[in-house]
Amino acid sequence: MDETASVVIHNSLHKPTSILGRLLVNLNKNVLNKIIIWTISASLIVQAFLKLYWDSDSNFIIYNNIMKYEKLYSQLYGLCLGLTLLHLTSHHSFYIKYFNVYQTIVKNGYGSDVTKFLSKKTKTIQSFLKLATICGNNYFNFYLKSGFNSYMIIVSIVSCTFQMLYALFLQFIIECTIYCQSSFIPLNNLLDAFMRQQNNRSTPINIDGVARIIRLHYKKTTKSINCMNTFLTVAICTFYLYFIGHCIFAFGIILSYTSSTNLLSYAITRFLGGTCYLVFTTYHLVRVNQLSVQMFDRVYDFSFSLNSSHSIITMNEINLFLLRVNRNDVGFTFAGLCLVSPSFVSSLATISLSIGLALPSFIK
Repeated sequence: MDETASVVIHNSLHKPTSILGRLLVNLNKNVLNKIIIWTISASLIVQAFLKLYWDSDSNFIIYNNIMKYEKLYSQLYGLCLGLTLLHLTSHHSFYIKYFNVYQTIVKNGYGSDVTKFLSKKTKTIQSFLKLATICGNNYFNFYLKSGFNSYMIIVSIVSCTFQMLYALFLQFIIECTIYCQSSFIPLNNLLDAFMRQQNNRSTPINIDGVARIIRLHYKKTTKSINCMNTFLTVAICTFYLYFIGHCIFAFGIILSYTSSTNLLSYAITRFLGGTCYLVFTTYHLVRVNQLSVQMFDRVYDFSFSLNSSHSIITMNEINLFLLRVNRNDVGFTFAGLCLVSPSFVSSLATISLSIGLALPSFIK
């Protein structure tokens, strides 16, 4: 594991752009990076405990028990996020190993296509997270009660700082999924070139060799995604446990209608914000699995264009590829147990909605 962690990423075009990603890549070369991550982790953990104490001695009105439990539950995110950062630091060798395999996938003539894809997706992620950070501050609701005093201004600044840390954590997760998605670009390009040559009868083509190359690329792709999944297992689990609970509590507050319009608007804003985070991040997680499924469909359709003149070796190569892809085990997992796929999302949404509808009856 130490040998893997000491490897350096040489291609500057495909290095991570997120702050956390840059810190982790150079973790062994720069002690300051470790200090920064440890400081942030400690700050998140301390902040979680301080907010628990502050909420227990707060003068703000708690309208019902659901809101009380929701506030307590929210503090767990900072605590879990701090511990998750420590976990990422101790397992960053998987992150380096992923990029080592990733470089071998994209370097063979497809770097420009991958770079364009990464650049486009990165801009979208940054725009979304900037908007989410601006809208994610909850303390502005209390200005109406406490006024624009120095205490509330300090609280808001601190809150915005930690909101930015939360956003940077999500940016890192989404960036990892974007890199995993981009690793399918060389596979698709190889298959496109293969099919063009197949249609051009005047161009001789070694179908056996091309089919073997595609299968080798797919093997490297799955290996890299497995490394990233191992690295992000705790992070993905932390993300889902918090945001699912966050949305359930916000939905429960909406259903337990009170006479307070401010509380209702607060709950609706929290619910919509949490839902946007869930949908945006889950889309990128599921997309990795769907790209693998699309590869199976493309190769399966292509197999119909082959005739009996092709050798047994060619058919075996294609059948081996289809057999491997049909396992449908490529992608990210929740707690290392459930593959994050469309069926997982539908089941999760159904369970969450059921709990949300029943929550007002459970907590009175």
